[in-house]
Amino acid sequence: MKPALVALAVLVLFVSCKTTPTEIPDDLSQAELVQRAQEASDSENWEASLAYYQAVLDRFPQDRAATVAAHYEMAFIEYKRGDTAAAIAGYEQMLGFYDFEVSALPQWPRVLGEKLLTKILAENAAETATAEE
Repeated sequence: MKPALVALAVLVLFVSCKTTPTEIPDDLSQAELVQRAQEASDSENWEASLAYYQAVLDRFPQDRAATVAAHYEMAFIEYKRGDTAAAIAGYEQMLGFYDFEVSALPQWPRVLGEKLLTKILAENAAETATAEE
């Protein structure tokens, strides 16, 4: 009976670590939200990570640096999940911010976003070419 109980406890712990938060506390700072998003991403809990980044967007829309970084991270999560269409859309949206506020925004999301977008588009083109052969 003990091994079954241990297995059940491990299963419950695993499932609880992979769940999306149903409620994100209102008192979390932007830095705390990003930290929780990164921790969830490190555990490959993509839904939770996306929820925390969405909370950054919803709660701190005036912080343009945090907004662009959250958009970058959300697009990167979609890329890691294999949803290239969502990743492309996310990177294009994020890069659009630089059309208007280039000097006020951090450059790392732009540089990395452009590189990943180029990579994704090249991979898609190669897959299309291979499929047509």
